Amino acid sequence: MSRAERTFTTRCSFVVKPIDIWTGQAPRASSIRVSIAESLAKPIRTTDGYYAFMDVEGGACTLIIASAFYSEVRLPVSLEGGFPTIVTVALLPNAVYPPPPGASGFVVEVCDEEGRPLAGARLSVYADGEAAVRGRLSEESGTTGETRIRVSAGNGKLKPGDSFVIRERDGGALEWGFVADLDDDPAALRLESPLANKWSRGARLLPAVRTSSDASGIAVIPFRGLLPAACQVRAVIECGQLTYEGTWEAVCGSVVRLRSVNLEARKRSKGKS
Repeated sequence: MSRAERTFTTRCSFVVKPIDIWTGQAPRASSIRVSIAESLAKPIRTTDGYYAFMDVEGGACTLIIASAFYSEVRLPVSLEGGFPTIVTVALLPNAVYPPPPGASGFVVEVCDEEGRPLAGARLSVYADGEAAVRGRLSEESGTTGETRIRVSAGNGKLKPGDSFVIRERDGGALEWGFVADLDDDPAALRLESPLANKWSRGARLLPAVRTSSDASGIAVIPFRGLLPAACQVRAVIECGQLTYEGTWEAVCGSVVRLRSVNLEARKRSKGKS
C-alpha cells in the first residue's frame, strides 16, 4: 500500500456507493450532488463512481443526495464502527427521469378518497410467480439474524442496491430485504439488515421496489433487469390512515402508465372503543 493509499484509508470516514436502481450502475457524476448536512466539506469521487468523505467529526452524520432525476435521499450514517463505512444507496427515479431502453416498471398517480394527489405515500411493490424468481435460498442460508445469505441461481440475479422479498415456495408470509454488497463467495449476498425470520431452503427471492409519491402524487416504480413476458406484481400503498392493496400486470421491456389509484381509509378492527 502506498503512502497516499494509507493516508486515504486512515482519513476516510465513510464511502457512499450510489446505484441507479433501474440500470444497476453508478449514476453520471453530473446527475447527483452528494453532501452531508453537518459540514460543507465536499467528498472525493473515486474512479468507480463512489464518494469518499474525509475527516468527518462526530459519531454520526446525515447523508444528502440531491438530483433533478432521482428522489432526494436523506440518510443517517453512523461513524462509530472504527473502519470506513460503505453506504450503498439505491437511487430511485422521479417523474422526469427518462427510462433506459428496454426498462420495465410502472408510473402511477396516488390520490386520496376524493381523487386529490397525495404526496409522500409509501409504495411497496414486488413481482410474484415462479418466472420472476431472482434466486432461492440455499441450504446454509435463511437463519434469523443473518446478514449474509447464499443464493442459488434464478431468472436474473440480485445486485447491490436491489430490494427483494423472500417468500416460501408455497407462498404465505414474506420479508423485505436489501442487498448492500456482494461477497467473496459468488453465491453469497450481504444484506443491509439481518433477517428477521427463519426461512427454508428453496425460499424464493423476488424483485421488489419501495418508493414514495412526489409532490404531485406521482410515483415511478423501476424493476431492474428482465421480467417475464407477462408478470403479476403485488402492490401496497400507505399514507397515514389511507391504504390500498392490489395486483397489477407488468410487461417486460415496458413502463406501464397506470390509472390513478385512490387510497381508502383503513378498516377499523372490531373491539372495545
